[in-house]
Amino acid sequence: MRSCPYCGSTLTFDRMEKIYSCGRCGAVLTLQELVEHREKARAEKEKMLKERRRHEEYLEWWLSSKK
Repeated sequence: MRSCPYCGSTLTFDRMEKIYSCGRCGAVLTLQELVEHREKARAEKEKMLKERRRHEEYLEWWLSSKK
């Protein structure tokens, strides 16, 4: 099941219109829009993890240089 990128609720698929709709927040998305949202979220998560890793490496280096 696909989940809404805005509220996390389950999306329902309308075969006639070929769209996904959210019963909770009312969002209406095509498959392409869902893919784009998912890719954007994945890129943001990767960026955040990279920044966190860089911060942890710097902190480890800084603490080790103080000894």
